Amino acid sequence: MKQRLDALSSKADLIVVSPIPWFPGERYFQRYANRSQIAAHTDLNAYPTYFPKFFSIPAVLKPLEGVFLAIALWRFIATHGLKDKIDVLDCHLAFPEGFAGALVSRVIGKPYVVTLRGHDINDLPRFPVRIRQVVFALRHSARYVGVARALVDGAIQLGAPADKGFASTNGVDTERFRPTAKRDARKALGLDADKRYMLSVSHLVPRKGIDILLRAHAMLRAGGHTDLCFIIVGQGGEEGDCEANLRALASELGIAEHIVWAGAVLNTDLHAWYSAADVFCLASEKEGWPNVVLEAMACATPVVAHRTWGVPEIITGPDLGILVDNREPEPFAHAIGLALAHTWDPARLRAYALENTWDQVAEGLLRHFEAIVRPGQPAPSADGVA
Repeated sequence: MKQRLDALSSKADLIVVSPIPWFPGERYFQRYANRSQIAAHTDLNAYPTYFPKFFSIPAVLKPLEGVFLAIALWRFIATHGLKDKIDVLDCHLAFPEGFAGALVSRVIGKPYVVTLRGHDINDLPRFPVRIRQVVFALRHSARYVGVARALVDGAIQLGAPADKGFASTNGVDTERFRPTAKRDARKALGLDADKRYMLSVSHLVPRKGIDILLRAHAMLRAGGHTDLCFIIVGQGGEEGDCEANLRALASELGIAEHIVWAGAVLNTDLHAWYSAADVFCLASEKEGWPNVVLEAMACATPVVAHRTWGVPEIITGPDLGILVDNREPEPFAHAIGLALAHTWDPARLRAYALENTWDQVAEGLLRHFEAIVRPGQPAPSADGVA
């Protein structure tokens, strides 16, 4: 989200309000204690950024989160005298942000746009109250954009109006994510120049499928790829932390000594890990438009990924990577083996990433906003691609 905002800030005036959930006594819960350390605002961005609190009790009152968020947003807008300065409310998720935007929009009389990122369409349908709020937000929006066309199609199937739906994909910072000579990257990271490496970058949570990749790695080593190691970048997230279970699985499979646990890595340093790898792997159960795929390509590293939601919209041909239909260890092992045996064109991978920069994304979004604020302006193409 921040990279999109950074790119958009060079084309439009932004005020970013990112409300932080709060409930009494949260400091006594390790999972939520860090919220109290978040400042009310920051001047570190190129645009004013505020972090007001809004009431939220996890799980128990989740269906009301959009209402509480709307109250906090309205109070912030009123307190800071922003009503007349707003042209468009840009809501970065359908729930609770989109539903809150729908409520605030009715009070201040300003249009709003909703961005679908994946969870709101591929996961929330199992929660009846929340998904109704999502559909309400999409129906009353000026328009909504999905980071993948598959998410727009999913929204339409849920009852969102087709004529308001557009695709506006995520991009990649091709200056931050740049190729480094493999030998140099490995030397800098302390990796063996003569080994082969598969790489995963994600939160260590069940839906990311790191366990599938561990089993695939064990199969590959047993099948003759004895020089293959597996780099795992990441740590637990809001959905939990399964690192201990993954380490235990690696030991059980007999591959523990061939796993590199890199832990959390700053976004600014990830390019070295991508460049050091022979193949990047993504076994997620659900993804909207995973940034990691384009990041790997920007570093000239081929991708093996599960064919889910927006992933096939990124890997559009065999010259860019390999899609895996069956989210199981054996198909992944087969695909990774093919990727290791294939001669990839680094220039082609890099060139594809250069066609999908954040600046291009921001330009498309700006045309959406201008079409809403100034109806006479030309809108993005009717095929829905920003």
